[in-house]
This record gives sequence, structure tokens and C-alpha cells, in this order.
Amino acid sequence: MHRTTCAISAAIALVACGCHKNKTDDSVVSQTYVHKYGYAVSEQEWNEKNYPGQVITSLKNGVTITATYEDGTLHGPYTVTYPHSQMVEKYILYNQNIPVKEIFYDRTGMPLRETTQLSQNRYSQTSWYTDGVPCSIEEYAGEKLLEGQYFTIAHQMEAKVEQGEGTRTMRDTNGILTCKDQISDGMIVKRETFYLNGSPESIAFYMDNKLHGTKKTFTNTGEPISVEDWAHGHLHGLSTYYKNGTREIEVYYLYGKKHGLETHFLDGKSIMRQITWEQGRKHGPETFYLPNEQKVVWNYDGKEVSQVRFEELSRLDAIIGGDTL
Repeated sequence: MHRTTCAISAAIALVACGCHKNKTDDSVVSQTYVHKYGYAVSEQEWNEKNYPGQVITSLKNGVTITATYEDGTLHGPYTVTYPHSQMVEKYILYNQNIPVKEIFYDRTGMPLRETTQLSQNRYSQTSWYTDGVPCSIEEYAGEKLLEGQYFTIAHQMEAKVEQGEGTRTMRDTNGILTCKDQISDGMIVKRETFYLNGSPESIAFYMDNKLHGTKKTFTNTGEPISVEDWAHGHLHGLSTYYKNGTREIEVYYLYGKKHGLETHFLDGKSIMRQITWEQGRKHGPETFYLPNEQKVVWNYDGKEVSQVRFEELSRLDAIIGGDTL
């Protein structure tokens, strides 16, 4: 790929979370090509002669990206500034197109997080509080957390992980505890999150670093918000949701899609509505429980139909599927 295009794609990917790498170049205001000896060259010279040096890209949002090249590949510092500022937000050190170090900074220039590649599969990650005191020091092998040390804002160790086993704590840059993880074999098996006042926000269980088991969430006063069943990262089974501490909705999921009954309650007890789902689409009766009557709406594969039409289509499905009528 053309070196200029690479730089623009990387810049847009870095400064616009979720944007595609092939976003058009109209975000670019200007580009300057600087030889490693300090003099400017044209874009044509830069591409034809494969000069070593830097490409400086200015974007419409006020961000400046400076990429260092050698022999046509990213090699050396790569920086992204905060909008309309010379202060660096992100620094990456490349070695022949391979990132070996990445650092994020706050607007005062203090480092927030640093990731260093130790080998092809191992890397370390360090985070800091706003005053420069280390918050955590970790070492990973792929997705597995091997070693970790976790500190309070007073620089007292409060938790650690050794050989993939132990407890990890997470605090924000001001030292407030936000999360506590139980680690086993390098993976999260339980996570607790907290509100600013220290009360529990959620308790969840994991397998292979994915939600697996029951997850409970609470208000900052301790009332329930939800109780969900998860399997391998997907909602699976019964989920119950609460309003003002009373049951409001119960719904069944099948690997991330609504499947079965969804029930809405009045004051946590009386049923006011029931919806039948199949693979994420309304399919079957949707019943409204009114004071003196019940109203039923029929849905087939997500579309409202009459009961007669639903039964006709269901019979056709049974014939196509080989069921015995």
C-alpha cells in the first residue's frame, strides 16, 4: 500500500474510534514530508525515492499525526496529538512496521498507560494515577494474565496475581475502586464492580474471559436492577429486570436472542403483557391483560398477522419440516 495512504488510514483509525480504515482522505487538511536530515520534500519525491523521515498529517478535527518511516516501513516514533494542541495523546514506537511500545498520556503530559511488547506473545502493561504513582503493573501471555501488582493511590500494594492466580483490583485515575477481579489460570472467573460510594454495582461470573453464569446488577442504594443468565458471552436462559426494586420484566434468551416468553409485570406480581419470541423475532401470541379482558395480537416471524393466518403458516412450516399433522 502507498505509504501516504497507510499513514492516513492509521491516523483515522487512531483518532476516530469505530471508524473504518478505508475512510476517505477528506479528513486530512495537509501533509508534510520531511527528510530525516530535516528538509521538506514533495509527495512525489517522497514516494519515488523512498526517503527516510517523517510524514506529518493535519486533520480537520485539529489532531496532528507524525509518522516516522525508514525503507518504506513505519520505523520509529508515531505520535497522535490531542485536538488543537501540541500535547501528545498517543505514542507508538515501531520496529519495521511492528509496534513494540504504546503509551497514552493525559492533557498535562503525564502517562496514563504503557504497553510494551516483550516477545511475540508476551507483553507488559503499566498504568498510573494522575500524580504519576503506579496503579498497576501486569504481564500477559496472549489473553492470559500471568503476573500483576496493584496499588492504592498511597502506593500500597492491595492485590496481586502470581502465576495466573490471584486478585486484580482496578481504580480510576483518582484512586477510586471501580472493579475487583478473581483470576484463575490467567483468566477472569468473577468480577465485582462498584459505584463511587463503594456500594456494589454488579457481580458476574466468567469462563474463558467471557460472561458465563449469573450476572447481578444493583442501584447505588443496593436495590436490584437485573439478574441475567449468561453462557459463553451470550445472554442465555432467564433474565429478570427490576424497576424501583420490584420485578418488571422476565424474558428468556437463547444464545443472545430472545426465545420463549417475555413477561411484563404490574407491581411485580400481576401480569400485564406477554410476548412469544422465537430466535429474536416475535412469533406467536402477544397477550395484553386489560382490566376486564385479554387482547391477543398474533405475530409470525416478526410481522403481525391474524390468528388464522398464523395457523395456516404454522401448518405449512410443519409440512415443510416433515412433521406429522
